Amino acid sequence: MRRWFTVTLVAVVLGSAINGFAHHSTSYYSKEEKDFVKLTGKVVRWEFRSPHSQLYLEAEDKDGKLVTWRFESTPSAWLLREGVKKDSLAAGDIVTVEGFPIPGQPFAWLGMVTKADGTILRPQRSSATPDWWRP
Repeated sequence: MRRWFTVTLVAVVLGSAINGFAHHSTSYYSKEEKDFVKLTGKVVRWEFRSPHSQLYLEAEDKDGKLVTWRFESTPSAWLLREGVKKDSLAAGDIVTVEGFPIPGQPFAWLGMVTKADGTILRPQRSSATPDWWRP
């Protein structure tokens, strides 16, 4: 009976850890250089929060049509460590955003933001970014 309990407990703990790792993975974003996006547009909304901060950017697509992109980032506590704050971005700001998209969708992992005044915001320096793109 005790052995059964131990085996079950280990299985539950390991199973939970795998789910947590999968949730925090960025593997569904393309890290291929050919898919990389660099867009200049207007900030629609900046959600500085946990578990994932979000930047909504209105930018023109290749046909000149306005598209709202959503860029996902790390939690607010992580952003603060990199110097990114709640008031770092505001609706109406013109910015250039670099990121790693889900191909075919206006949804991407936030890589870097360059504000109109030249200020650069780097939300993270982690393994979530490929080796070919490490500003």
